[in-house]
Amino acid sequence: MDVDLLRTVSILRHLTDDELRAFCALLTARTVNPRERIIEEGTEVKLLYIVCSGVVHIRRLAQKREMLLGRLGAGGFFGEINLFDPGMATASIYAMQPTIVAFVDYETLRTFMSANPTTGYKIVCAMMTEMARRFRLTSARLVNTVYWSSAEAAVPRGSA
Repeated sequence: MDVDLLRTVSILRHLTDDELRAFCALLTARTVNPRERIIEEGTEVKLLYIVCSGVVHIRRLAQKREMLLGRLGAGGFFGEINLFDPGMATASIYAMQPTIVAFVDYETLRTFMSANPTTGYKIVCAMMTEMARRFRLTSARLVNTVYWSSAEAAVPRGSA
């Protein structure tokens, strides 16, 4: 695993070189083929993933149809929600091109952060910052969608 690549990951950006090397030792890399599903919505998730190269799409079912929620490229991460709130995956993740992901299981990550509290604090704070950013973006999209849905409903039929 390339420590320079890990420095581009927002949740690892503030780690020292030694902290990055220690974190890097936890990771396992895997190549994913285009259109291969990495995580399936509604299944149990026990891994934190980092996109090392390639692009993944985040999709969620809406009335039996998958909707694109977002895209992540190199330096992106996913699987963090269930680290804090165990449950089922809230979305499916697909590789859109040949993609390399690195991953670590939650138990190993928790053990590492307990043994290295300063590093763990930096990682968790950065995760919370990114999760808050994603939540704000999702909230803004929801409000926009509701606004336009209600605006369309307000237009009388036959006009426009």
